[in-house]
Amino acid sequence: MRLLPTDRPLRPLVALLATLLLRFGPAAAAEPEVSPRPLGRELPAYAAPADPSNAELESPEPGGDLTLRDALAAALRGSPELASLSFEIRSRESRALQANLRPNPQLGVEVEDFGGSGAVNAFDANQITISVAQLVEMGGKRAGRKRVAQAETSLASWDYEARRVAVLTDTTKAFLLVLALQERLDLARELESLGNESLRSVESTVRSGAVSPIEEDRARVALERVQLEAVRAAKDLEAARVLLAASWGATSASYSRALGDLDRAPDPPPLDRLLAATTESPEIARWNAEVEEREARLALARAQRIPDVVASIGGRYYGDGGDLGLVAQLSVPIPVFDRNQGNILDARHRIARAAAERRSAEVSVRSQLESALRSLEAAHAEVLALRDRIIPRATRVYDETRRGYATGLFRYVEVLDAERTLFEAKEELLTTLTTYHTVATDIERLTATPLQPLDDTERQ
Repeated sequence: MRLLPTDRPLRPLVALLATLLLRFGPAAAAEPEVSPRPLGRELPAYAAPADPSNAELESPEPGGDLTLRDALAAALRGSPELASLSFEIRSRESRALQANLRPNPQLGVEVEDFGGSGAVNAFDANQITISVAQLVEMGGKRAGRKRVAQAETSLASWDYEARRVAVLTDTTKAFLLVLALQERLDLARELESLGNESLRSVESTVRSGAVSPIEEDRARVALERVQLEAVRAAKDLEAARVLLAASWGATSASYSRALGDLDRAPDPPPLDRLLAATTESPEIARWNAEVEEREARLALARAQRIPDVVASIGGRYYGDGGDLGLVAQLSVPIPVFDRNQGNILDARHRIARAAAERRSAEVSVRSQLESALRSLEAAHAEVLALRDRIIPRATRVYDETRRGYATGLFRYVEVLDAERTLFEAKEELLTTLTTYHTVATDIERLTATPLQPLDDTERQ
């Protein structure tokens, strides 16, 4: 009594199975690439490794004097958000690999005509069938899945690129804030030094009996207010330094001082040049990939209308005579009711929606850019007025008033008024310069292109 056929009839079946496995094995999937935008393109950014077991987040700790380039390089390497999106790209690449695989074949073993009654109550008259079945996807479903997965990977790459640009601009703004607060603290300390000098001068004048002691009280009040402002500026600077360090994932600031030139404020560029640069914006450029992904889903939905075929072939062994025979089977669903109509219509609507969303993104970027340019032009004009006219005149008034007070020509309250006018103008200039560079950074985010770096050598 034999339950299984001999090795001789198994050989052609094993060969058939091996052929099918090779025929329906996986094929390599192409990986879509998104080229970095011009802004910060020369600086390396974090990229997740192909093997997640080797993943290790970088923890850069810039020390000493910090330039903008140092801060940007550290942020691109150590930003946790950027690292998260980099792993998302790897995840979608893995999905693309899976989408490119064909269905596995199925091995079947069937034993018939045994354990019954009469002539089939034993195993001598049994029939043993060994078959291999394969789902054959029709209509290009596998190619459609692969195209969808690759488009999704491309979208993840665009999300990464948009975040990379955002990390650069957010870090630049944090760096600008540190620079501005450093200068504000320097200004407060300068004013404190002048206050101490003025107090000593007033004390000497009061002792000589030339002025009322009330003048000394005024000088002390003015000095104490300046000292409070210096303390406030120091606290604000400390918080801003930590905020900048957070750009590269640090919880404390290990650098000593930020280096940069806030006084540099070149003429704003023309609008047409900026509008031409918006093609580099990830917010606009990504829509080509978005439309491609939705078109790929429509193509896949149409492919899914076509029913798949399950084909099987095998060998049958007849136990009563030892004969062999081939068995083949083909099954196909009949698409009478479900032809994937709803999913196809949904995909078409999503493509139409993408056209409207792309137009909305273009209008949004253009309107934001024009508004930012107007703000940049206003800040630039204010910088020129303060730096070239108002501050020089206020400085002359202050110097003349101090000299006049020493000769008794002016009262001390007039000196305080001239001093306050001068330093308010200097603070206004610092605020306007900070606004100028912040708006310039916003324009860089919208165009993803370098505009006016704080130092020509820092991003070249």
